[in-house]
Amino acid sequence: MKSVLFTGVWTTILSLAANIAAAEVDNQQAPLVPVLDSSDESLVLDPADWGIRNGCISRSRIKNIRFVDDQTAIIDIMGKKKILLTMRKECRGIKRHGYITQVRGNQLCARFDRFEVIDRGAICAVGSLEPFIPPVETNETDASNQSSEAGMPTDK
Repeated sequence: MKSVLFTGVWTTILSLAANIAAAEVDNQQAPLVPVLDSSDESLVLDPADWGIRNGCISRSRIKNIRFVDDQTAIIDIMGKKKILLTMRKECRGIKRHGYITQVRGNQLCARFDRFEVIDRGAICAVGSLEPFIPPVETNETDASNQSSEAGMPTDK
């Protein structure tokens, strides 16, 4: 039993180390959406808990929309939760120049609503709205300390 647990922990640590190394090699940012283990049902996020119903969120719940790149935005909503907004395709200049929302009624809806890039005139459609939990940031020192504490060898 202990060797199975040890192997599982070691495999997880190696997987995390490989992901960190790949991100460093590619010099890319970590993905915004945290990787969730589908075998753990407690990690399944219910969009209704974020106020998302039928792909829509009430505009009165939205505190702030911040684009992190030209296709992805984080929406801060009431209750300290966040929603990941993804455009159907890249919307060039929306992060740099800002936007004007084009919504129908009192809801922001995927597939129906759009954003217009200021001073560019480009109009881009909202692709999806999903619950978002920011990934926990760690650094190599933390990972190294954790593996040392677990009795695991570190790669140095």
